[in-house]
Amino acid sequence: MNARQWKSRTVGCAVLVAWALAGAACDNVATGDVKVTMSGGDGTQRGLPDTLFEDGWSIQFTRYLVSLGDFTLTSAAGEVHTSKRHVLVDVQKGDVPLAELKGLPAGRWDVGFRLSPPRDGTELADGQVSAEDAAMMRERGFSYFVEGRAVKAGVGVLTFRMGFPVDARMRDCINGVDGTRGIIVPEASVAEAEVTIHAEHMFYDRLGTHKGVRLRFDAIAATAGADGVITPEGLASQQLTDLRDSEGRELRDSGGQPVVYLPGAYDVRTLQEFITRSIVDQAHLNGGGVCTVAR
Repeated sequence: MNARQWKSRTVGCAVLVAWALAGAACDNVATGDVKVTMSGGDGTQRGLPDTLFEDGWSIQFTRYLVSLGDFTLTSAAGEVHTSKRHVLVDVQKGDVPLAELKGLPAGRWDVGFRLSPPRDGTELADGQVSAEDAAMMRERGFSYFVEGRAVKAGVGVLTFRMGFPVDARMRDCINGVDGTRGIIVPEASVAEAEVTIHAEHMFYDRLGTHKGVRLRFDAIAATAGADGVITPEGLASQQLTDLRDSEGRELRDSGGQPVVYLPGAYDVRTLQEFITRSIVDQAHLNGGGVCTVAR
């Protein structure tokens, strides 16, 4: 064997050994699974008491429909795993399974998901939502549709049927359990993640922050029709720069001061637009972990 043949054979053997070692390394990568649920928490399931509201209302939901899916995990190296499942569920009825991803390399993963109206292939939660619900939400572009009643001592009871056109990608979610980014997939075990819906966002009086907000309902209540029902069309009639009570007078709080909603940097002009903007990021990770909104 001459020197050239020996060198060629040596290089070939080295390559084979490297391939063998790489294959063994891949076979030994530690993996784990992720199970994801969606929850409305106490807010959607038990309601919001009057102690939370500046103007003394209490809220009880009878339905809280959410259209959501495309749960995605992304590793630091750029590896992406996505559940294509898209569901329309009623979180007022309780927690529901959302996605299950198996055989992921153990370690930290960024979390994302999408809120969007029902589409072809959207799964309907058995006994919770109907094909008619899905068709209505698809036609109107709603990702959220809520029904319930509002009660205030000395005023009475109102009902509401409100839908909101949201289409947004949530990404880079902070974990509400420990304040870190994303979740950790454990070796040979299961990480449980929860998309948590915070119903109180619907009643915030300022945008762009979760700090210093107050929950209000008087401006919403003032849009009720003669039948006592609050609708998206009624909310759209309430102008943020000219808030009115049910009698058409300037809306004032219990102290006699004008009620003010603060839109921050957002160009919203009606109460319907304000609430829609406010609830875009009401879906959190593991309780209170906020996500970045990517349109």
